[in-house]
Amino acid sequence: MSPLTSEMSSEVAVKPLPRRGRIWVILLLGLGLSALGYTIVEMSTQEPGDPVVHVAGIEDAQRLFGGVPQEGDRLGSDDAPVTIQVFNDIQCDDCRDDFLETIPQLTERYARPGDAKLLWRHYSNSVNPEQLGFYGAEAAADQGYAWQYIYLFFRSQDEAERVGIDDEYLASIAGGTEELDIEEWNADLEENGQKGGPIEQRLESYEKLGRDLEIRTGQGMVITGPNGTVTLQEGPSLAEVETAIAEVE
Repeated sequence: MSPLTSEMSSEVAVKPLPRRGRIWVILLLGLGLSALGYTIVEMSTQEPGDPVVHVAGIEDAQRLFGGVPQEGDRLGSDDAPVTIQVFNDIQCDDCRDDFLETIPQLTERYARPGDAKLLWRHYSNSVNPEQLGFYGAEAAADQGYAWQYIYLFFRSQDEAERVGIDDEYLASIAGGTEELDIEEWNADLEENGQKGGPIEQRLESYEKLGRDLEIRTGQGMVITGPNGTVTLQEGPSLAEVETAIAEVE
């Protein structure tokens, strides 16, 4: 390279940018730093992947249902004078509050002292009448822990949305159901949860019963006692349920 060329190159390298050019460079650098800072903040605030299912309400379930007679779909004494059939869908987001705002209180006030018994009826609010979660609950019902399982399923719906409902999720809910024999639960699902098996037949009978009674979406209840029957639709409040109980008992 000739001295002249070298001198020209040196001049090009140190030649200051026009004022407008300097402004654009500063703006672009500022935007780049802002974007980098935002990315760092986002990365620092994101929670790491967590494949573990966190089952909510385990202690509450034991406190609420422990000591109350259970068999199959029944909660409470078989001799109770009032029967409350509860039609609901444990995989329905909108049905969660209906359940949690009524069933715990009804259990304490009526099922535990023997004044009423609750009968669970799986009733789908979706196009699929036999949803996967129903099978896990029915296998728990075969051991007398249906209501604990159902309660935990409703309490853990946020986890279901996060990780999805599959066999592992059902097993996590079963694992949170205290005193449930997991090996027996798994064997029950394998033996009786097949297409056309006993569990599916029970689910079909619940669905047919709900249709025959014209139960609509949301939690429905059919309350029967010595003085008649009252049907409550679309998520009745606790006060409405207690009024119906007083009418039929």
